[in-house]
Amino acid sequence: MGENIEAKKDVGLLIVQSKVRDLIREKEMRTSDEFISALSEHVRAAVEKAVSRAKENGRSTLRPADL
Repeated sequence: MGENIEAKKDVGLLIVQSKVRDLIREKEMRTSDEFISALSEHVRAAVEKAVSRAKENGRSTLRPADL
């Protein structure tokens, strides 16, 4: 499992880790590195899905509705 996390780190985060951690701290909570990686992967999947939807609709511009 550790190898999978390291592989995802090599791809790079799509989120600003410090901003996410600040938001979580405002809620008086803590987070793990695995949460940050999972959140970034969630964003990556959402973008990929939005790209597919836009292409299916003959567009090259992503819109909020694609999410």
